[in-house]
Amino acid sequence: MFILESFPSSGQFLAPFLFAVTIYGLRYLAMATVGFLAARAGLGRAHAGGLAGFDAWRHVRRELAYSGLTVVAFGLVNAAQFGWGWVEHSQLYLDPSAYPAWWFWLSILAMLLLHDTLFYWLHRAMHTRWLFRITHLVHHRSVHPTAYAAYSFHPAEAVGEALIVVAIIYLIPVNPLAFLIFQTISTAYNVYGHCGREFYPRGVASHWLGRWFNTSTAHAAHHARGRHNYGLYSLAWDRLMGTVDPAYK
Repeated sequence: MFILESFPSSGQFLAPFLFAVTIYGLRYLAMATVGFLAARAGLGRAHAGGLAGFDAWRHVRRELAYSGLTVVAFGLVNAAQFGWGWVEHSQLYLDPSAYPAWWFWLSILAMLLLHDTLFYWLHRAMHTRWLFRITHLVHHRSVHPTAYAAYSFHPAEAVGEALIVVAIIYLIPVNPLAFLIFQTISTAYNVYGHCGREFYPRGVASHWLGRWFNTSTAHAAHHARGRHNYGLYSLAWDRLMGTVDPAYK
């Protein structure tokens, strides 16, 4: 997302916009298509209570349309970072010797933990009555989502999703390559969460370690009921705040 050597850090909007749209768009399409085809091929396990014979194709067009708007929103946020010079005040660093080599890899884990926290609270906010009705309802139109629903947001929510990611580069030192790896992991896990199939072993929800992971099953329950299980990568905040679905075991 942020390759500072590719274009000037201020005064340029089009180049960073096109760069972000290309990266986000191609990565989303590739990963979501793999997830969608894997589900159609019957890989993994069907969710308990899933609809037999559910016609996913009817929903793909809507999910793709809103995902396209989301990619544009992500591009605009990226363009603003460069065009208005905000990125100059971030903690992005290009010189690998600026921080120890181990921090490169640890920063990826730190970004995932920070993002999981910010996402949980944004998601909780999106489920307040007013915000749900005017923004988040778009995402929940996919009651039984496909992998293409990973980016299916109202444009206003897409901006919010972009801003909680951008916030990370102002909170901790981040190398652009580490940021790219983090975002790729994020997209992959988001696609998995919406693909409609489960790949974790049976009993993961009751395992001492697995109970802290968010799963496709947990997120499918969130879409089906419209509440509980607000986390992205983990259920840590859900368990701490008492928002895990009681039926999720």
